[in-house]
Amino acid sequence: MRFRGPAFLLVLLVNAFPGVPNATAQDMPPQPIADLIQQLGDAKFAIRDGAARKLHSLGETALPALRVAAEDDNLEIRIRAENLVKSIIEAACRSKSTGLELVSLAAGEFEMGSPKTEPGRQADETQHRAAVTKPFLLGKYEVTQSEYEKVMKTRPSWFAKGAPGADEVKGQDTSRYPVERVSWFDALEFCNKLSALDGYPQFYKLDDVQRADGAIRKATVSLAGGSGYRLPTETEWEYACRAKTTTPYYYGARLTDRQANAKGITNTSYGLISNGLGRTTSVGAYLPNAWGLYDMHGNAGEWCWDWYDRDGYAAAPPKDSQGPAKGVHRVVRGGSWLVNATSCRSASRFWLPPSERSYLAGFRVARAP
Repeated sequence: MRFRGPAFLLVLLVNAFPGVPNATAQDMPPQPIADLIQQLGDAKFAIRDGAARKLHSLGETALPALRVAAEDDNLEIRIRAENLVKSIIEAACRSKSTGLELVSLAAGEFEMGSPKTEPGRQADETQHRAAVTKPFLLGKYEVTQSEYEKVMKTRPSWFAKGAPGADEVKGQDTSRYPVERVSWFDALEFCNKLSALDGYPQFYKLDDVQRADGAIRKATVSLAGGSGYRLPTETEWEYACRAKTTTPYYYGARLTDRQANAKGITNTSYGLISNGLGRTTSVGAYLPNAWGLYDMHGNAGEWCWDWYDRDGYAAAPPKDSQGPAKGVHRVVRGGSWLVNATSCRSASRFWLPPSERSYLAGFRVARAP
């Protein structure tokens, strides 16, 4: 595809994440972006190099146009644009304020849910074709206790020094354990505060906030838009977990205690026969999936954006589903240290009231730069 100039760029830049209001003309980046991209193919090296430096300094503002230019007919423009996209995304994969790491994921389609022949399958896992149409970033690990404390100035976890579960982790440094005992609303507030610290527009708007025992128990939530941190949708979560696999786990058909932190039951369908740790453990202690994501099976369960609906898959749009418009519970994915291997499958779905603080549920963050 050939880069087609300012008018085409304007159309590109008003495209937003589903459910987020479109950007207005005053939100558009300065016009020189289109000119700078054309200069990437200039005959003079100094002009090409100068344009590349200026585009890199613009960072994520230049990404939409650079992604189009990465398909330009001009080889020089195409190669330089590709390199700039990689460089800008690489920088976006680490939080400036906390060091929290993310993984860049391309758009794609997959079979969501489980086949009827899968052992342990539940009625709410109806298999269907789903698509994530836009690239996004997802936390390499579950948000840790230390990362949460840096942003929120509190450490609510059950498994921490001075907490109710302190005896279970006595003598251990739990700073890299996943944070848990956070409500769904707390997870959203963390996303907003981390966005502010890193200089991104906040993705959520929380009004009428009601707190109790150090946690948000109720709030009116709307999407503010922007490119800030957020929770993944349930579709994004399973797409990322599977990493193109179709088996019950990204490891294959079976799960062992060397592959995930889950509660074992002797002679389960999937071969997990240990009793488990009986608690969370450090993130990244087990092997990642093919896309470099850790602990998608077990350890802490993970809040997702969607309302839970037992039969929701039937009505879900095939592309970029954000779940039902309303509900009572929010989706929790990935199983946890407290459940057996069957409940940690890629397709397995759980739910909790958004106000609940459970020692089995944490979260990981997403972004769409």
